[in-house]
Amino acid sequence: MGDVRRIPIRTREDLWTFTERNVPLWDILDFFPPDSVGPRGPKDAPRPYEVKPVTIETDLGFAFETDIQFGAWIFRPRSPKQPGMMKWCRERGLEPGDTIVFERLGERRYRLALEKAVAGA
Repeated sequence: MGDVRRIPIRTREDLWTFTERNVPLWDILDFFPPDSVGPRGPKDAPRPYEVKPVTIETDLGFAFETDIQFGAWIFRPRSPKQPGMMKWCRERGLEPGDTIVFERLGERRYRLALEKAVAGA
């Protein structure tokens, strides 16, 4: 198995943030290539390097390409109707106690999966 990082869903507040806003990546930023961090928004100055996206392959059968939004430290937001982190969070059935898992598959490829909480734990 490749290199893995986990983001726990500890509380109902975490659950709300992940399904209604986005998943903060600041605790695992070092897991992604530094050049995958893009500008905060279209009016911001370009980054001092070429921004190269990463590909996220999900356990729901869809993949998406994205960069990480500077300052917010989240995958680039997009509509929950389009393949992306918000779509995955809303469709995956997250619950407090579960864990979001990223596994490195290649230099710029990652697998996104959910580890369900163990009942009674």
